[in-house]
Amino acid sequence: MCNLGQQNEARRLLNEMMDNNISLDIVTYSILIDAYCKEGMICEAIETVHAMRKQSIEPDVVTYNILVGAYCKQGMVSKAGHIVDMMRKQGIEPDVFTYNILIDAYCKEGMICKAIDTVHTMRKQGTELNVVTYNILVDACCKEGLVSKAEDIVGMMRKQGIGLDVFTYTSLINGHCLQNKMGKARGVFRLMIKEGCAPNIHSYNVMINGYCKAKRLDEAMELFNEISQTGPTPDNVTYNTLMQGMFQLGRVAAACKLLEKMLASGLVPSKVTCLILLDGLCKCGKLKEALQIFQAMQNSGLELNIIFYTVLIDGLCKSGHIEDAKELFHELSVKGLKPNIYTYTIMINEFYKAGLPDQAYQLFKSMEDNNCLPNSISYNVMVQGFFRNNYASKATQLLAEMVNKGFSAYLCTATLYVNLLLQSDKSILF
Repeated sequence: MCNLGQQNEARRLLNEMMDNNISLDIVTYSILIDAYCKEGMICEAIETVHAMRKQSIEPDVVTYNILVGAYCKQGMVSKAGHIVDMMRKQGIEPDVFTYNILIDAYCKEGMICKAIDTVHTMRKQGTELNVVTYNILVDACCKEGLVSKAEDIVGMMRKQGIGLDVFTYTSLINGHCLQNKMGKARGVFRLMIKEGCAPNIHSYNVMINGYCKAKRLDEAMELFNEISQTGPTPDNVTYNTLMQGMFQLGRVAAACKLLEKMLASGLVPSKVTCLILLDGLCKCGKLKEALQIFQAMQNSGLELNIIFYTVLIDGLCKSGHIEDAKELFHELSVKGLKPNIYTYTIMINEFYKAGLPDQAYQLFKSMEDNNCLPNSISYNVMVQGFFRNNYASKATQLLAEMVNKGFSAYLCTATLYVNLLLQSDKSILF
């Protein structure tokens, strides 16, 4: 029942069992508590814990771990910490799994210091750190840009005799890639293989992504060819990363050839693949091909969201097809789609470029009616557009409104405003 998501039916069955004096154990209750937690029904899980206690069945470390995990998953880390404190008060010592859940949650919230404090608590309590504990810390430090700290933790692992696994190495590689230190990333990659730890497809994807971000596409392709021959099978992420890197360098033919190779391998392009293809073609000025791909997506029955339409609208605008962009924009409501902040901003900007400031303002004002509140970008685009179209009074008015709403003027916006003030002074002086 619980596996089928029928927690309430399971709870009713439990009540019937109790009414018929059928004894229940902690395992039965824990299954139900776990099912509630997986569905985010923490209140019902807590009620089940109270029901346990009424039956003189006390929660054990497994039960508490389920609750700690549920609170962490919901982003309520402080409540998870209270559960751990409650455990200790009841004489139940948290185990390595409890601490790992808590440490992982702290790291995901960017609370590295709290995570490290929890590690110190573990040590004081005599709980041994395992490879999972260390991996959580290494990964978090690398993502926060604290690679040297991550390397210190790896050094600690080696001293403790805890072997590094594929996750440890890949986290370190990612840390170096994020800082564009591809030489160091490659060094860790080689060390990984030398120490007998085979890279998995995620390890290769991290390296390939690092090379693509650094615009070192040839080295990314070397790795791709390596895995195509001897390594793990490339997945959607591998192909998507390389295609995006190719489009960013304007290598449209290479990206299309790679797509053909992807299809030949038996992989089905995901929505992300389709979006990369559409965006890449638009940004590389291949509008005809982009429109063909978009039509093919529609014909295939792929559910296209507002992001796909926004990409194509942007492509049409940048290619000078403003009327086609307007037509596609007006089609959105027919298709049950709502423009997002980027869709509106693209269209507003194009209205200004076409010398249509009144239409731009009308569209800007309609945003709130469609539950899309203007942000800093849209306000700055509006103000700049008014200044450039010599609507100085409206621009100044909107600039004041923008600042009152807590948004800052971009450098370009501020420069246009300063130029207006200087021109005003000149007109007074001369």
